[in-house]
Amino acid sequence: MEVQLDAPIREVTVYPDQALVVRRGKVMLTEAGESAITLGGLTRELDAQSVRAAAKATAAARLLSVDMSQEFNPSAPEELLARLRAEIDGLERDVAALGQRLSLIRKQRAWLDTLGEQSARSLAYGMTRGTAQADDATRVFGFTRDEQERLNMLALDIRRERKGRVEQLEAKKRELGAAGAAKSADRLRAVIRVAADAPCEMTVEMSYLVRAASWSPRYDARVDVAASRLRLTQQAQVAQYSEEDWQGVSLSLSTARPSAAVTLPDEAPVWYIDQVKPAPSAPPHVFAAQAAPMRAMSRAAAPDLIQKLESFGSATDGADVDFEAAVVEIAGAAQVFRAGDGVDIPSDGQPHTVGLGDADAPVTLEYVVAPVVVDGAHLRATARNTTGHTLPAGALHAFQVGPSGDEYVGRTRLERVAEDAPLKLFLGVNDNITVKRELVERDVDKGNLLQGGVRKTTLGYRITIANRTQTPQRMIVLDRLPLARHERIKVRVLEMRPQPGAQSKLDQLTWSLTLGPGDERTVEWRALVESPADMEISGLP
Repeated sequence: MEVQLDAPIREVTVYPDQALVVRRGKVMLTEAGESAITLGGLTRELDAQSVRAAAKATAAARLLSVDMSQEFNPSAPEELLARLRAEIDGLERDVAALGQRLSLIRKQRAWLDTLGEQSARSLAYGMTRGTAQADDATRVFGFTRDEQERLNMLALDIRRERKGRVEQLEAKKRELGAAGAAKSADRLRAVIRVAADAPCEMTVEMSYLVRAASWSPRYDARVDVAASRLRLTQQAQVAQYSEEDWQGVSLSLSTARPSAAVTLPDEAPVWYIDQVKPAPSAPPHVFAAQAAPMRAMSRAAAPDLIQKLESFGSATDGADVDFEAAVVEIAGAAQVFRAGDGVDIPSDGQPHTVGLGDADAPVTLEYVVAPVVVDGAHLRATARNTTGHTLPAGALHAFQVGPSGDEYVGRTRLERVAEDAPLKLFLGVNDNITVKRELVERDVDKGNLLQGGVRKTTLGYRITIANRTQTPQRMIVLDRLPLARHERIKVRVLEMRPQPGAQSKLDQLTWSLTLGPGDERTVEWRALVESPADMEISGLP
């Protein structure tokens, strides 16, 4: 017995580079014994090796096999494409009907012209014989004039309506092309063979991976400087062109990468080194002989070949198994975001935004001054990740909350932030805080033989910061000392005012300052660079 299965897409789990699609439907098996359950219209983008089937029945039953084959269609079966084609057909009929109405109006005008000419001749003849009056001419000419004006206005309205329909038709055709009308209409068909001990109702579930799907994190960060608060909106941008529209599905987003799983050996591979030996050149006929079996292999592995999979299992009772309601779940090293039910993602290849939640946290605001990197004082907001889960890396759009609404600051990238870890955002430059870094000293003593042939270069830099705002501001000032990479070059610090709060092993300097309204502060350092007089040094001003 063969039974057609209607199994819409119920659940989709999207990974960074593919998606797991789950279809589910019910059939009635009216006879005991073996049955073939057919499910057609499956995308050609599915990975045939990933197809799995499961079943639940109200009687004892067994799942025997799953066969995949080609299905040939006159047109692509997607509902979106079918709807667009129907709308295009309707618009084309409307355009044709309006064109016919314009043609009819042209015929009516021609009839009025003929009527006017014939009436004019008849009235002229009648007036010469005394059988027609001037009022008769007035009535005839008034009728033809009024009718011509009515037809002209009607033609203008029809042309305007026809132009609008033509524009709609062209837009729908472009939408149909973008939705994949040029794709092949052929699909795959699954035949699931089962054996039941008695007539029963069976729930069949089928899952497979599709390669033409992906998702990426996206964030909107709104910082209220006056209230020192951050509101972080977490989103996902989902795109797919799998030839199957996901309509009303339960959507999950996973950070796992199934295709990245590898098997590692118990020991590291052996590292051989050897003398380089030139490869002997082969005559052209050898390359041709090698290429022939490769072409044959490529043809043998063509995707239009029928692929067969077999899966064995046993049926269980008809109890449903539901997902546990949760926003974020940890699955091993991956996170799974449950985006909710009833989500629509069409197969158009365009990014569709799905909300994943909001978080609110206090922030610490300070200005970072690093003139060796970029000019100006950059406002930095530092908060903690209070979402309760790791934030995967993704694009971040920063906004500042103001009295007249949110002001867009710019786009940056948020790197992966662990739970309860610091989250740092830069919110642009404050022009009311001026920063100037200048070379205030450069003295070179080339040395002589009595001095051991040592060149001494004295460098001095000053950073001046002025707070022109009406409130105190905390500043983080970053600078650096020259760092020698040659053993005969020596760097000695002569003076630093004030002393930095931190100095790294690579002589990177950090000061923490607080400037009141109208205050101006300076940071200075002097250093001596000693090197052989005959050595050319790079990197010095």
